[in-house]
Amino acid sequence: MRDLVELVRLANDAFNRRDVDAWLSFFSPDIVYRPVPTFTDSQERQGLGAMRRFMEEWHDAWADDYTTQVESIREYGDVVIALLRLTGHAKASGVEVAGGIFEVCRFRDGKIASVEDFTDRAEALKAVGPKRVG
Repeated sequence: MRDLVELVRLANDAFNRRDVDAWLSFFSPDIVYRPVPTFTDSQERQGLGAMRRFMEEWHDAWADDYTTQVESIREYGDVVIALLRLTGHAKASGVEVAGGIFEVCRFRDGKIASVEDFTDRAEALKAVGPKRVG
């Protein structure tokens, strides 16, 4: 079984390469993705088909310079929190984005089973739970 931190890094690399099939290979078939609730597109996605549509729509909206870089990453038992730095330009408007999100990843059978995004580190840590963090 792969190291959980490495699995998250490799999934992010596939996302940045826009390699949808490689990216999906890191997820369990019943993956659940919960974006930041205050984002414009905050719809929860379930399953590989929904994740494929999400990636295709996301990359359709952003120029080729859009990337997510892992700034820091830490394992808490069977949960990983990664701080991702987002940079790039929207295709339609040219608006530049630069910011960060904390991604909380849970695993099952060597695959990512859920991803939940937060803009606040304390909220991400709370999602992990005090027994794992403390």
